[in-house]
Formats: sequence, C-alpha cells, structure tokens
Amino acid sequence: MDINNFPDKLFTKKQLLEKFFPAIHKSTLERYMRDINKNDDFKEIISRPTSQMTLINAKGFFLYLKYKESQLHKWNGIRKMQVQFSH
Repeated sequence: MDINNFPDKLFTKKQLLEKFFPAIHKSTLERYMRDINKNDDFKEIISRPTSQMTLINAKGFFLYLKYKESQLHKWNGIRKMQVQFSH
C-alpha cells in the first residue's frame, strides 16, 4: 500500500471502509477511532461536524495504521528480547 493511494480528504466511516479499507470491520474501525481520539498525534484526523456525522481523513487513517504497525513491531522486538534473556 502506498500513501499516495489515500487522498487527504474526509470520508464517512462507510465510505472509508468501502473505498480504501474493505478488510477492516466497522467494529475494528470504531475501536481504532477511540484510540485515535486519545492520541494527540492523530486525533485531528477525525472530524465531527454534527452529533450524527463522523468524518475520517483517509490519508491520516492510513498513517495511523502504519503507526500501529510500527508499535506492534517494536513491542514484538521487546518480547523477543525478554524471551532470550529469560533462558
């Protein structure tokens, strides 16, 4: 996946999942959105123009997923080191 495939535009949750992230379930997106709202580096990718409408920046969400992936690799590296030291 290339960042250039994701426009710097806002989409509804449904549009975001259908157009760009069809493998992500709506419940997973909502869990990610809760995490995004707690993260100062990413919370601005979510816009709520009304109480009934939530919009998400496609490029920003892609960058958030890359961030999550990097955190996973970082965590796995730490766990591998802990296993090596415990032997």
